[in-house]
Amino acid sequence: MGKYFGREPRYSREEIERQAQEAIDARVNLGRPPAEDWQPLQVRLDDIDHAIVARGLPEPEPLRAPAAPPARPARLRRPVPAAD
Repeated sequence: MGKYFGREPRYSREEIERQAQEAIDARVNLGRPPAEDWQPLQVRLDDIDHAIVARGLPEPEPLRAPAAPPARPARLRRPVPAAD
């Protein structure tokens, strides 16, 4: 693999954790999107909420007695060797 594509760099655990923390910090520093970006999603969520309330709760299933354990298969008798 190294012949055509080069070798992959080896990072220490500390370096990997540092890079991950930098990526997290960069994403957090972008801040929360403006409220108007959430408006189309909020309208759809309101529609879903109303549909769930209108549908109501489902009927609970009746309790059933526990099923009997499966029957054990009958033992097969092995042939007895003939006595000479």
